[in-house]
Amino acid sequence: MAVKKQIVITELQGANVSPDGSYTEMTVKKSDGSIQILRFEPTIFLNLLTRVFELFLNQKLQREKAEGFVHTEPLAVSTSMAQESVGGKAVIVSFRLSSGLPADFALSPQEAEELHKQLGLAVEQARRQSSQSRH
Repeated sequence: MAVKKQIVITELQGANVSPDGSYTEMTVKKSDGSIQILRFEPTIFLNLLTRVFELFLNQKLQREKAEGFVHTEPLAVSTSMAQESVGGKAVIVSFRLSSGLPADFALSPQEAEELHKQLGLAVEQARRQSSQSRH
């Protein structure tokens, strides 16, 4: 039985969203030179992006941990908000990145309370450092 050669995506030639928003389309070039069009239902596409981001972030953290340091670059946020989820099982923390993309996180009420405390302390410390750097 012949072993099938593995095809790798080598180039993203284009991406767009359908006019009605029902799917995302990506045109990619494969290592064999052929062109492939991939269509994703929006939720599936967002799940794919989230998973890819998590995989690369985890790989980066593992590599840096092995090298003895871990550094993450914070994402710039233009707006943020928090609200309860339906049923009150979680607190949804929402951010809009500077690029305009939304990023939502679900926290348990206990985690949200701890984050609230940590945010208060971080804001106090940032204000203190800011006023000290002006003098």
